[in-house]
Amino acid sequence: MGHTVGSEPILVVRDLRKHFPIAGGPLGFRTVGHVKAVDGVSFEVSAGETLALVGESGCGKSTTGRMLLRLTEPSGGEIRFDGIDLLGLGRSEMRRRRREIQIVFQDPYASLSPRQRVEDIIAEPLDVNGLCENATARRDRVVELLRLVGLNDMHLRRYPFEFSGGQRQRVAIARALAPQPRLIVADEPVSALDVSIQSQVVNLMQDLQEQFGLAYVFISHDLAVVRHIAHRVAVMYLGRLVEVGDTETLFSRPHHPYTQALLSAAPVADPERRRTRIVLTGDVPSPANVPSGCHFHPRCPVAQGVCKETVPVLRDVGGGQMAACHFAKAFPIPV
Repeated sequence: MGHTVGSEPILVVRDLRKHFPIAGGPLGFRTVGHVKAVDGVSFEVSAGETLALVGESGCGKSTTGRMLLRLTEPSGGEIRFDGIDLLGLGRSEMRRRRREIQIVFQDPYASLSPRQRVEDIIAEPLDVNGLCENATARRDRVVELLRLVGLNDMHLRRYPFEFSGGQRQRVAIARALAPQPRLIVADEPVSALDVSIQSQVVNLMQDLQEQFGLAYVFISHDLAVVRHIAHRVAVMYLGRLVEVGDTETLFSRPHHPYTQALLSAAPVADPERRRTRIVLTGDVPSPANVPSGCHFHPRCPVAQGVCKETVPVLRDVGGGQMAACHFAKAFPIPV
């Protein structure tokens, strides 16, 4: 039976911020500014749902994902998981809560210890959380997890260097599944893999979601992958969300000028379909010196005076879409 997306959010993020201090002064001990990596992000994720965070490199996607598990401590804001304020938890309480929130990192070559065998890598969350009564139960659970991700017990005693990139990412997914989480943060999980392997891993993640009702926060810059896996998409630019909405609606009728430019640059498989390419001028500003008002206004083709002075907030622009733009207007894009 197919799993349906739950209506009640299990993850609620409000005004999440991460400002890294910039050291300066004669001895480098004085804070002279801040890098605003994430600057007031708010979103929700329901059980069984995949929310994709997309945007250019350096926009704050990965920092946001790491803050959800407090691997990076936020500067401010609120993260509620299943109604519990994660930022109010002590270290030991947060460690226990991580049993329900796991992460799959971008690089399977770096995220697995080269000194551990696959059995011990996958069993580590079981050991940390005391989930197996004895060695036999531990081994059986690891074999079960390997089979869930398309591997088998022949791989138990091998080291990560004996696997391909796709197999290593399967091991990483098995490790994330071990403590039976409800939410998995997937930080660019297929970007380091060959294109032929990417679809296999994405399909695996969808099958696991269907089977266990998992929720995903899927971080990616690959719009083709996002369109395939995500229920909703949140577009980030320079530490802020600029548009959030249902995947198909956002891809076909984006409202924010940045989303429109991002989608217009995506390749199209059918050469008969032509898109109007929107070329942005200038470079992405530094998060250490963000523009006033709307962060996007120096590159925006429709910017006006109010954009330089007033920060736009996410507002309903119809069709279930939210856009942070004073002049948001739907722009049909051939799909």
